[in-house]
Amino acid sequence: MPTAETETSVDTSILDEMVHWIKTLKDVGVSPDTAAKCTSDFFIAAGVATTEEVWEDEGDEEEDF
Repeated sequence: MPTAETETSVDTSILDEMVHWIKTLKDVGVSPDTAAKCTSDFFIAAGVATTEEVWEDEGDEEEDF
């Protein structure tokens, strides 16, 4: 049976940004572990905040009955 090749595209922009932040924090003297933890916590919090805003916006819509 022939195998089908599929092309997958991965958006690495968030990962690239996280690596940039970790490197920047390390350059100013933050330990690599702490830099990674702070950066991860920030991006997780930003994602949660964005999700909560979307849920709040959905609840504000008026329904027509």
